[in-house]
Amino acid sequence: MYYLEYILCNNFIYTSNIDGFLGGITLTSLLMKITGTFKRDVDELQNIFDFLKKNWAGYEVNENDQRKIELSVEEIFMNMVRHNPNAEFDIKLIVEKKNRKIILSLSDFEEKPFDITQARDVNFEEYFRQKKSGGLGIHLVKEIMDDIKFVHRNGISTITITKLI
Repeated sequence: MYYLEYILCNNFIYTSNIDGFLGGITLTSLLMKITGTFKRDVDELQNIFDFLKKNWAGYEVNENDQRKIELSVEEIFMNMVRHNPNAEFDIKLIVEKKNRKIILSLSDFEEKPFDITQARDVNFEEYFRQKKSGGLGIHLVKEIMDDIKFVHRNGISTITITKLI
């Protein structure tokens, strides 16, 4: 189930079904926040992309930034699925627009948290010399997003990425 929260300047929050009508309030006067919950499954990627695409027009995100955001969300989601396959909980995705920023947070239950902000930078010469494959997703996210944060509280890891638009 997807929800859209409209946050007015006086911090009044109006929550509705994502396909609902806001009753004449213009979106330019609001901060927007949508939340989706997705199963821990590779097959959920298309649902995540659909979830994001439904909202690009309201967020005024250009096509190039859309692709960067989608790729970053895909990399983080797939890491959560691959490296925590036995977790029983769904992965939560929150997307917010604040001024000229798109802020996305992915949250997952993790017993052994991995802080992606602490991942080492990639030495490409060494990487190719050792004939490695994979492991470039985090590096790519760091390169194409404007900010990355990691928080782990009460067994929940949240990775928040920001793109200036």
